[in-house]
Amino acid sequence: MAGVKEMLLRGEWPTAPPIGYDIVKSNGKRSIVLNKDGRLLKKAFHWKVKEKVSSEEIIRRLAAQGLKITNQRISAFFRNPFYCGLMVHTALEGQVIEGNHEKMISKELFLEANDVLSENKQGYRTNPENDEIPLKRFYKCDECEQFLRAYKAYKNQKYYYKCNTKGCNCNMRADTLHERFAQTLSEYSLEFDEAMQYLIREQMIVEYNKSNEQKEENIQNIEKQLAEVDKKLERLEERYVLEEITKDMFDKFKAKFIDEKKDIEKERAKFGNRVSNLDLYIDTAFRTTSKLAPEWASADYNDRQELQYMVFPEGIYYNRKKDECRTPKVNEAFRYIAGLARVLGGKEKRELQFELHVPSLVARTGIEPVTFGL
Repeated sequence: MAGVKEMLLRGEWPTAPPIGYDIVKSNGKRSIVLNKDGRLLKKAFHWKVKEKVSSEEIIRRLAAQGLKITNQRISAFFRNPFYCGLMVHTALEGQVIEGNHEKMISKELFLEANDVLSENKQGYRTNPENDEIPLKRFYKCDECEQFLRAYKAYKNQKYYYKCNTKGCNCNMRADTLHERFAQTLSEYSLEFDEAMQYLIREQMIVEYNKSNEQKEENIQNIEKQLAEVDKKLERLEERYVLEEITKDMFDKFKAKFIDEKKDIEKERAKFGNRVSNLDLYIDTAFRTTSKLAPEWASADYNDRQELQYMVFPEGIYYNRKKDECRTPKVNEAFRYIAGLARVLGGKEKRELQFELHVPSLVARTGIEPVTFGL
């Protein structure tokens, strides 16, 4: 999964692209480009936006031109941001990355098409970005695992969250779901007195140093290898200048040493950067957890979405039948601090055994990441 995420962060799609694209390799370079079906599907976006054509009619037109596609697939097609150059993937944990692949359409046309899809004959329309419905595209239906959409009912002028999958019947008042989320968030929004802060700070430092002993040893060994390769390159250049070796021999060994250096640098990159400001990270963690709930309540739509995914990277699932919420993954930084506070406060008698990843907790401050392995 680490290799997949690295590719995504470089703007490279790691697996087979969606319908309408081919993978082309030229001179050892891999590219994702539009194919014949892609150029035809591009028309579908224009039909949807310019002519307000129904999905059924678009399917008929595409079939008449030789491309058969199902109703379910055309719906997923219109909602896939890959076609406007953006990439979303579970490995990115909520991040949206600009891809290097060929765009089918502009971002503006993609948003317009989705606005048209949001119009509903039953008396409501979804809103693209609205501060009053920040949990859309974050909460998922536990039955079909699709994101909940949001709409405003004309009859009572109230906002609702709704699953669009037929048969799920997952529908809830927005203010009710907001209260549920605030309760969930409050479990990780903590106030610490000075004594508790001191205990948690000391424990975090001890655990960090303990878990990074082997990492530091590995880094030192790798950096020693890099220094040795640099010496070889320096010596090689010196011998060439002194005419002790031929140009062919120089080129041969230089290429060999450079490849060797690249392999070592790749290995070094796996261990990340050393942390020189651990106290700053811990202070940031305390500040963030103490103001988590009020910050979410006062933020706008985009900041709320960012904070939601920072705490719950995989979103939250709502089960309509059981009327309960499920959090498949919690940012380990929040989970660690909250758990450690309970242990030190005597509310729990157990050991904490999981990894604390501070990067996503402090990402909004612009600080480089640090990892606590417990």
